[in-house]
Amino acid sequence: MKKIKLLLVFTLITGFICCQSTVLVEQELLPVLSKQEQLEHLYTTKVMPLFKSYDNVEIPTEFVVDKKDKTINAGASFGYVSVSQGLIDSEKEAIQLFVLAHEVAHIVTISQAIIFDLGTEIPAGTNVNPYQKAELLADLMAVHLMLIHEPAMKTTLEGDFPYLKALLGGGGFTHPSGETRIDFMRQYLKLATHTTPVDAFYDSFGNIWNL
Repeated sequence: MKKIKLLLVFTLITGFICCQSTVLVEQELLPVLSKQEQLEHLYTTKVMPLFKSYDNVEIPTEFVVDKKDKTINAGASFGYVSVSQGLIDSEKEAIQLFVLAHEVAHIVTISQAIIFDLGTEIPAGTNVNPYQKAELLADLMAVHLMLIHEPAMKTTLEGDFPYLKALLGGGGFTHPSGETRIDFMRQYLKLATHTTPVDAFYDSFGNIWNL
């Protein structure tokens, strides 16, 4: 009987050690992603799903990296996303998500305008030109989709608004100032708390379109 008990204890201990060894080996084999791979993973797993309802638009999948650009910057076209080395190196994941979502939002802006029966061309405004409106609309779409699908990231982004405001700068002919852009996003988020995110998005989109 004692021999059986000893054998059983020995077997359990040996099995436990083997299991522990297997876990350690598996942990050691897990790949360590580079910063570029991490950004690509963020884009694939979090950004692209934001736009899955726009099934009539081809969302870009290929990454093109400008290694010489150390600023936080990106662009999107049909088929590919262009990102700066600065965006890749950023430690602020919510900013990375917003920047990439903003760029993809440019591609689907007109599709969204058609859904809202606003037309197929951003109209010129009295004090805001179509280029500036396009930036405000892309900001709105990005923060709205983050609120709906990535609320934790949206909350983090709100905390990063001062950083984002400085990042967006003083603006120019094609881009409103960072202060203006943050103000519009805050107006939408405030409205979303009093109505619903969907209603706030509809109203905010139309207001920017008709500025």
